[in-house]
Amino acid sequence: MQKVKRIFPGATNGLINWIEQNFHEIDGFVATFNLKDGTTMTVYDAYTVVQALGLSEIATGTIHDLSNNGEFVSKKEED
Repeated sequence: MQKVKRIFPGATNGLINWIEQNFHEIDGFVATFNLKDGTTMTVYDAYTVVQALGLSEIATGTIHDLSNNGEFVSKKEED
């Protein structure tokens, strides 16, 4: 079962804090970051390509579920 956490406000600090608090429980990850220059960076640590693809598909499905259920919390655009 997936767990969902929207880290805000201060998402960067919140993400770092979450990783520090859960560091010893993390066994693998795939994360894609949108950078300020408009590029993306994907980082991963996985045992197999199948595990990495599975993690990314879980994220995709979870975001779809949140959207369909009206539970997706959008980041506010800064003025």
